[in-house]
Amino acid sequence: MKGKFIVIEGTDGSGKATQLKLLSEYFQKNEIPFKTDDYPRYDGCWGKLIGRYLMGEFGNPLEISPYFSCLPYMLDEYTGGKEIKSWNEEGNFVLSNRYFTSNVHQVAKLKNSHKRKFREWLWDAGWNKLGIYKPNLVIVLLVQPKIAMKMVKQKEIRKYTKGRKSDKVERDYDHQKASYNEYLYMCKHNKNWVEINCCQKDKLFSAEEIHKKVLILLKEKKFI
Repeated sequence: MKGKFIVIEGTDGSGKATQLKLLSEYFQKNEIPFKTDDYPRYDGCWGKLIGRYLMGEFGNPLEISPYFSCLPYMLDEYTGGKEIKSWNEEGNFVLSNRYFTSNVHQVAKLKNSHKRKFREWLWDAGWNKLGIYKPNLVIVLLVQPKIAMKMVKQKEIRKYTKGRKSDKVERDYDHQKASYNEYLYMCKHNKNWVEINCCQKDKLFSAEEIHKKVLILLKEKKFI
């Protein structure tokens, strides 16, 4: 029996890694066969290039045309998608922290008609022209940008950030807000993108409360 491919999405600081961990523990406890993945794959060929891009080695990542900056992401996900497909065919669920779906952040760099044109090009180029393996479900964790920015400051230092807590994109509030709105757009226009509201007023729900919402969604979808 073929497994399902589930991606956990959201802006920087929305708690994706935490929810992936909790969901992995649930699958393990209930003896559901699964694999986990995480994008970008910073230790790989294309992931290393992405890390250098995010730290500003090639210029301000928010000013580089998304038609070019999305390419190493697409190649990373195209390569990883082949492995994910094989895991699914072996009967495993695959739970991934981000994926090609995170190119929402590239769309968010643009405005008005430029945004629409790039959005149309991006998803067609990735899913159809390049043939990137598609997820069955994209769970979008909606965390208000101001709260998410506070969460970013609590992140551990990662290898590619070279001693800094965050990269240039994570530190830009306007970009994070634009990305939040683009995630809302994608949930509205794609039936397999489903939002999970993680806040009430200006307060973030606990990780366990959000996890319960994720499980309710998966049960509604009859994935578990």
